[in-house]
Amino acid sequence: MEQVDTKKSLWISTASGILAILIFLFILFVTYLPNQPESADAQLKLERFEQAEMTRSEGINTLNALKSLDAQNSKYAIPVERAMELTIIDYQK
Repeated sequence: MEQVDTKKSLWISTASGILAILIFLFILFVTYLPNQPESADAQLKLERFEQAEMTRSEGINTLNALKSLDAQNSKYAIPVERAMELTIIDYQK
């Protein structure tokens, strides 16, 4: 008879422990996670993101711009997309 009570109490203890952990996680999720305070460096992160976007757009504009490297020798920088197309056409000949 004592073995049955021991197994039953062990099962109840395990279930209670798991339930307590789940309740804690639920309370944490409902109260804290949706209301996280803004981090102290949020403004810095925003500035870095804007600077990265500006640098990326400048790089894309540079890659897609046609410019003269040496006008006397007829050397020009052409956009990357166009250079790839011309290379493919050249290899297909």
